[in-house]
Amino acid sequence: MDTFLAALFSGTSRGAIYALVALGLVIVWRGAGVVNFAQMGQAMFSTYIASTLIMHQYSYWIAFFVALFAGALMGALLDILVMRPLSNKKKSELLSSESMRAAVPVIASLGILGALQSLAGIIWAAEERGFPAPAKQEGFKIAGNVMPFTSFDVFVIATVLFTLFLTTIFFQKTGMGLAMRATALNQEVAKLSGIRTNHTRTLSWAISGAASSLAGLLVTPTSNLSPNTLDLVLIVGFTAAVVGGLDSPIGAVIGGFIVGLVISFVTFYDTPEDVFLSILALLVLVLIVKPRGIFSGKDARRV
Repeated sequence: MDTFLAALFSGTSRGAIYALVALGLVIVWRGAGVVNFAQMGQAMFSTYIASTLIMHQYSYWIAFFVALFAGALMGALLDILVMRPLSNKKKSELLSSESMRAAVPVIASLGILGALQSLAGIIWAAEERGFPAPAKQEGFKIAGNVMPFTSFDVFVIATVLFTLFLTTIFFQKTGMGLAMRATALNQEVAKLSGIRTNHTRTLSWAISGAASSLAGLLVTPTSNLSPNTLDLVLIVGFTAAVVGGLDSPIGAVIGGFIVGLVISFVTFYDTPEDVFLSILALLVLVLIVKPRGIFSGKDARRV
């Protein structure tokens, strides 16, 4: 019973991080129709900024909100300086086919990820450092046993659920959220409907940048921060987004918790070496049963 509770608590806390990463991916997908693999590079870079501010005696919360702003700014600039010019080159030979138009932004995001990691290595000398948490990291005691579940884990889960609530309201109840969804589905039709598609795309990248920065701030207290420290989180978060459905914010969050629990139970009841095999098995099973993700609607894009 103790092992089960430990696996449950550990999987829930880690699943919240993966849920936030998946949510950031879904936001860009719904707003721009692009899978942003540079997301955790943005998170790493903004977290280094927060860490530097804290080292210079600024309060945690000042550094926290500066990092969120930096992530949003990076997301907006990536769209304006890189993604938007690429999307406008539809008549060039390189982007003459639909497949190439879909592939080029993804390749560009991978290049941006590498550039951000290299730039962080230059600025901070690839320094590996710790990062503080805003809440206690001592485990709660249940029946005299210390569980791998802390006040910080409660803070992380509450933050993720609150972010999901805001995101759901934004996409379903606001004109800008609906405009972002329309732009991702068909940019030309959205333009004919009077939607300023460039603005909606940039906003989706900015929101995703803030969400990814939030993920970086929440995951680094439990691991050291380095230029490559969030690569694995990106892979697992992308898996969670596909499992839940790239068109569904709620699905992305639930997918994150599912993947987190799978990883935790495999680690506790089997061996850590089988974690990646279990994630792959889960992904293959979902793609066979429901290729668009568990919670995607019937009109969602195929992955």
